[in-house]
Amino acid sequence: MSDVEYHVASFVAHVLPENVDELSEVINLQQGGQVHAVSEDGKIVFTIEASSHKAVDHLLTPIRLHSTVMSLSPVYHQFLNEQQAS
Repeated sequence: MSDVEYHVASFVAHVLPENVDELSEVINLQQGGQVHAVSEDGKIVFTIEASSHKAVDHLLTPIRLHSTVMSLSPVYHQFLNEQQAS
């Protein structure tokens, strides 16, 4: 079994509507971070792609701790090793 892994995790962050652009920028600046949808009431759907569960958590930390975040909910997390991905 290979030690090379591929992780993708999705989340929903909730901020005040006036803070959507600020947090979206923070998310998109994270390596592997990508905003997919934004609602008018301040919900941001995004994913983080990384090489390990720890790397996902490391990339999520500045988002989770950002002063504008009122709540952050995990939605989905999948990982594959190199053999499964090929």
